[in-house]
Amino acid sequence: MKYQNTIYFIHNNYRKLIIGLSILLIACAILFGASGLSNKVSASTHNEKYFKCIDIERDDTLWSIAEEYMTEEYASIDEYIEEVKSINSLKGDTLYNGATLVVPYYAAPQ
Repeated sequence: MKYQNTIYFIHNNYRKLIIGLSILLIACAILFGASGLSNKVSASTHNEKYFKCIDIERDDTLWSIAEEYMTEEYASIDEYIEEVKSINSLKGDTLYNGATLVVPYYAAPQ
């Protein structure tokens, strides 16, 4: 009788182990399968950050430059202007005719 109870106990726990492992494998397949799919989608739409030197002309302002070079990765025109100022170590908003300014922009990888 004791031998029969031991076999029943082992068989019952083995069954639970197999079911648990099956559920875990299915969950992993779903999780990693979905993340692999999203990586493929985002990789094809991923833009890289580039920088360009531009010459300041007479009527250029930070706002007009932002309107021309800012891409959709920036939340606002103010955020873009602050980055341009930071890159170029500008303390204020004054630009000088003939000066060179480095501006960031995003584009598809080349």
